[in-house]
Amino acid sequence: MNYTKQVREYCEKNANSLIDISIVRNSVFSDIPYKTLLKIFNRLEDEGVVHNVSKGIYRVGNKITNGKDILNAYTQKGKGMVVGYTLFNNIGLTAYQDEKVEIYTNAIANKQKTIGDFLLKRVDLEFTDEIVDLISLIEILDAGYSMKGADVLSYKRTVELLALTYSDKNFTKVNDAIRYKYSTIDKLSELLSRLDIVNTCLEIYQEKIYLRSEKL
Repeated sequence: MNYTKQVREYCEKNANSLIDISIVRNSVFSDIPYKTLLKIFNRLEDEGVVHNVSKGIYRVGNKITNGKDILNAYTQKGKGMVVGYTLFNNIGLTAYQDEKVEIYTNAIANKQKTIGDFLLKRVDLEFTDEIVDLISLIEILDAGYSMKGADVLSYKRTVELLALTYSDKNFTKVNDAIRYKYSTIDKLSELLSRLDIVNTCLEIYQEKIYLRSEKL
């Protein structure tokens, strides 16, 4: 098949969607040489079929890409979640807003990518509801009471509520994908123990540290 025709048909089937070249080059267009693929997208941009959103990222069609589009592309359908102060704002822990919106996502190829005010970090996880709850809990504990503008009562209620969905199985997955400080996991262990939730999170964490050191 003609390479340009192949890319054009893909764009037609994915109208208004975001296309990350670093992802599709090895999946959808693995048969097309990389430099050729870039030239095709540049040509389609000149034609108005796509427009450039950020380096290596295109939007199909002429619709203006806004923040909601970025969030949907990298967080919906198990692709990721917001963290940092955007997460804390959404939960109602603080009114303080950071300039950057940080996202953990499995939908980028590189370790990190910036799109405008969005900072994307690659995390190799399927973001199920339980995984999102657990990461939210650990992120909140990691920030602790030093969180800017934190509502202490909301903080306590939120961590106790999120802790109810904890499981060692999900913690193992998160611990394999994201590196947290020992002090943060120690807080998690103390919280779970106080709530009488059976766990071995500290043991799982320490075992991972040992395995990492063995590889050095």
